[in-house]
Amino acid sequence: MAHILIIALIVTIPFSSLAKEQLSKSFLELFNNGGRIEVIDYLSKNMSQSRIQAYGIDAHVGVFLNEQNTYGSLKLLDTLPDENHSERLLVTSENNQLTYTLLINRERNEPFGINYFTLQDSKSEAGLIENLSKQQLQTELASFLGQLEKKDAFSGTVLVAKGKDVYFENAYGLANKRWKVKNALNTRFSLGSINKMFTAIAALQLIEKGKLNFDDKLVNFVDKSWLPSGDVDKITVRHLLTHTSGLGNFFNEEFNKSNKELYRNLEQYKPLIANTPLLFSPGVRNRYSNSGMLMLGLVIQKVSGMPYYDYIQKNIYDRAKMENSGSFELDSSTPNLATGYLRRMHSDDWASSTYTRAVKGSPAGGGFSTVSDLHRFAIELTNYKLLGKDLTEQAYSAKTEYNSAFWYGYGFSVGGEPNNRVVGHGGAYLGVDARVDIHLDTGYIVVILANQSNVVAPVRRKINELLSKLD
Repeated sequence: MAHILIIALIVTIPFSSLAKEQLSKSFLELFNNGGRIEVIDYLSKNMSQSRIQAYGIDAHVGVFLNEQNTYGSLKLLDTLPDENHSERLLVTSENNQLTYTLLINRERNEPFGINYFTLQDSKSEAGLIENLSKQQLQTELASFLGQLEKKDAFSGTVLVAKGKDVYFENAYGLANKRWKVKNALNTRFSLGSINKMFTAIAALQLIEKGKLNFDDKLVNFVDKSWLPSGDVDKITVRHLLTHTSGLGNFFNEEFNKSNKELYRNLEQYKPLIANTPLLFSPGVRNRYSNSGMLMLGLVIQKVSGMPYYDYIQKNIYDRAKMENSGSFELDSSTPNLATGYLRRMHSDDWASSTYTRAVKGSPAGGGFSTVSDLHRFAIELTNYKLLGKDLTEQAYSAKTEYNSAFWYGYGFSVGGEPNNRVVGHGGAYLGVDARVDIHLDTGYIVVILANQSNVVAPVRRKINELLSKLD
């Protein structure tokens, strides 16, 4: 899957008067050699006002700095033909030695600014051994991750298994940079949106027991004061599961300005959700919705008669023997919690993301787990221990018939090829990057957890390339 980096820039000289070589050179020069002050100055002067107003200059500078840290310098290999108002360059990342197509998309009209750029995965890397043995995979992956750690381009834990057989498992970087505490295999990492799988399974368990139905209306379980105006009476459980409810994202400006210590139970999110407009009539299309998953958590509370967190603990974590998982509060004394880190506009040093996050995770994400616990979760899931076969397989098949995205089922991402289906979920937030991939046809399970922004994609790509060559 393409790893997308989005930056909105406008250069001071109209692109119509710039040769492509000059544009490419100036863009790569900034990415390869621009320090924090230079990046701030350049983006502040050249970004479109609409982007600054929508996201703020600090967010764009942060994205740029984190991608510089992850990929290092980009070596130009070739200039490719333009495509759909986009210039394309073939480049290699200094940090991971993988090849990417750098795509620079421009506005169609003056001032012909850069809308965004993306680093798309390119061809397989030359020199990769065919028919790798298990030991060779371990050696290759250890070397790759070790190099990233040396460049400060990965901090986290990685597990690769086939069923219960663990092929590779190791930890890299620091769980706490201030106190120089190393990450370990029992380090608990924030999962971001990976928790959506647990919320979806919980709802499907209640459906399996006959206590809930896909077509039940949300307003049957929550007061309408929770919801914005519009066609909210039409929202069903299925809409919440498939991101087709029209509910938006509570991670908005109001959340950013709020006291993050407030969010210790679901009720504290009510103003955020009620004040976010309905984006479209339920069921007509899809848009990824954190608010929708949080509302599904409220449905689970109402139907089960248990607090959401207690239900997940009893029916997911305990059943899967996930002993190190939970929605731990960030200001608690819970041991082995990794602190998240990212590059920010205000400092040349790493910044902790603790104060940017809700103090406790929600049905939409933000819980904690370890690579071993998530490995156990994948095994129990695919052995139908958490949910019967019918609903489990419904969960990880795409729901385009309900206008869901082609890559999404019921709380699970869906991808891969016909003979190598891959399901699971990713999670990303400030100082958080995580991925669970379950290869249904080959039995491989891959878990990557990181306490550093935007670092999982190269690791995931390398693992997939190695697995494709495994004998």
